[in-house]
Amino acid sequence: MTIKLRHLAPLVAAGAAALAVSLAPSAGASPNPMDCMDRGGATMCQKQGHARIHATPPVMSPQQAFGYNGIPMWALG
Repeated sequence: MTIKLRHLAPLVAAGAAALAVSLAPSAGASPNPMDCMDRGGATMCQKQGHARIHATPPVMSPQQAFGYNGIPMWALG
């Protein structure tokens, strides 16, 4: 029972690939905390290599249809 080189080469390559993956540093190895600041209507969060800004528009009242004395604006001219 002999193993030929063409049968042994894929096993060696698979073993080398598995070893390389197991020894590689993981992406989440170092802590990377997120700092957030609240600035009125906007929140800005950032960490190394990434920034996120979430802004909301201010609440606006609807346009008035009547003037000060209850007279419709279209009747004034």
